[in-house]
Amino acid sequence: MKYFSIISFLLLSLKVVYSTDTETLTDDFLDLIENDNKSVPNPNGQIVHLTTSDFEEKTANDMWFIMFHAPWCGHCKQLAPTWNSVAYHLKGEINVGKVDCTANGRICQQMNIQGYPTLKIVQGKESTEYRGSRQIDEILNFAVSYSSTALNAIEKEHIEKFVSNNENTFVYYYDKENPNVKELKYYLNAARAHGNSGAKFLVTSDKEMLEYLELDPKDTKTSRLVLLQDHNTKKINFSKSLSNELELNKWITRNKYSLFTEIDSQNSEEIMDNNDLVVIGFINGESIQSWTSKFKEAAKKWRSSSLSDKHNVIFTWIDGNKWTKYISKVYHLEPTDLPRIIITKPNTILMKTLEGVFDGTLEPKFIDNIITRYLKKLNKKLNAFGEMVSDHPIISALVIIVSFIAFILVSIYIIPTDYEPVNKIDSKMQ
Repeated sequence: MKYFSIISFLLLSLKVVYSTDTETLTDDFLDLIENDNKSVPNPNGQIVHLTTSDFEEKTANDMWFIMFHAPWCGHCKQLAPTWNSVAYHLKGEINVGKVDCTANGRICQQMNIQGYPTLKIVQGKESTEYRGSRQIDEILNFAVSYSSTALNAIEKEHIEKFVSNNENTFVYYYDKENPNVKELKYYLNAARAHGNSGAKFLVTSDKEMLEYLELDPKDTKTSRLVLLQDHNTKKINFSKSLSNELELNKWITRNKYSLFTEIDSQNSEEIMDNNDLVVIGFINGESIQSWTSKFKEAAKKWRSSSLSDKHNVIFTWIDGNKWTKYISKVYHLEPTDLPRIIITKPNTILMKTLEGVFDGTLEPKFIDNIITRYLKKLNKKLNAFGEMVSDHPIISALVIIVSFIAFILVSIYIIPTDYEPVNKIDSKMQ
């Protein structure tokens, strides 16, 4: 028992030393790249209204949590008090803003705003949408976790711990004596934007890391970015300029997901909204453990093949128990049909579908039967008529009266004066 206590103490001491070392290195790194921007974010705990004239300038370097809205939007009005509270609680931590999309349409078009209200973290050219509930606690948790340190600064002695604990690890090497602060900021922004993917983001200025990353150990001045994929079974180098923020984020987006990623509400849109082939494994909750290993094995074989260097494929899975209705509606699969694999290329399917609609080769499929469709049309017309009557009661009353008089006059002049009912028997026929 005595020896066990001593060993436990030594292990705990090593863990503390390791943690302290990485935290110190990380703090030094953040001081390096943020020493030219010491202004306190959200100093007054109030919302700032951003416009076309200042949006790009304010969001270029600083992080903003922004509500994109429209004045007429009912949901936006309901969220307004909560958004004021968000600004108050994030005082000194994150800038909180609003953009009126009716007055600043160009901004909302650039940010791909599809509905109101939309909540996004914006910094530079990167943005991440919040898709959770409208409860203030969840909104604040999202913002705080996003703004927390998204990467770690390390030396060679620490790398194996990160590699063993993370499937995908991005490592950025830079020259500490002559750092490119602009490029390092781009990398930090990308780490924050993609931090929820499960990948780990590291920075290092340790020259011994060059050999570990299989880079030229003599070239200590050039910044490099390497992905250690699948626990470092494969190394992928970023071949383009680190000053190109757009290409940097595209490359990270393409490579950040683990070998077998679960699709959920936070990542589904990004995974399905790309040009890559997506393999989806539909698994029932009861058989997740056994089938996950089988799908992972298939994904490993693909990644080790020569084809994977030319064609990017994302291997994913969906919990059949959790998303039963969605799977049934979209993929026409019932729980008894699982497990099942579907391979899809979302953008290609969408383009072919649209082409079929416009050239007439795709027959429409009605969700409702013919009676339901006609009843819906009739209901719309009646609703429109009701709204017209309520909006213009006097005019509507005059129209009804005139229509009634016209009906009486038409009836008098159309029906002949010698008209006799059909049930009257002619006396001559008797």
